[in-house]
Amino acid sequence: MNTICSLLTRENISLVIAVIGFILSVYNFVHEKMQNRMKINITYKNHFIAEHDHKSITISLAFENLVKNPISISRIYLCVDDEKYDFYWIPQFVLRATRQTNGEVTDEINVHSIPLPFTIEGYGVVGGFFFTKAPQSVYDLENANTSLLVYSNKGIKTYPILMNNTSREG
Repeated sequence: MNTICSLLTRENISLVIAVIGFILSVYNFVHEKMQNRMKINITYKNHFIAEHDHKSITISLAFENLVKNPISISRIYLCVDDEKYDFYWIPQFVLRATRQTNGEVTDEINVHSIPLPFTIEGYGVVGGFFFTKAPQSVYDLENANTSLLVYSNKGIKTYPILMNNTSREG
């Protein structure tokens, strides 16, 4: 009993509190770093290649932020085998949907690609069309080794995608 009482000195209690404080601060630092990293899920929907030149590629993608802090995406590249194609930062026309009544257009919706950069709020999703143009004709993306190279405020990361759902341009 005397040994336990001799260990409970003011200096030893201060030392234990300091060590516990240090361990908790390291834990909080590591936990915050893990929560603040770039953790996104990219869902590929489909893509189509323009029939008139076989160079313009429009891809339907959804970016899901899996952490509570916002992520800003500044640049995205489509990597096909050894080539990199930069997605356009200016919105490009994708499609037009119209509604007609008695042959007269009563409603018209124009869909454009997502402009870069964009921000995904915490636990949010940004989806839409992304446009790039290859310097040469691109035909068979289904059998190519494809990935997305994403630049953000949290770092640079590569996401492999399987482009296996080609749509035809109408």
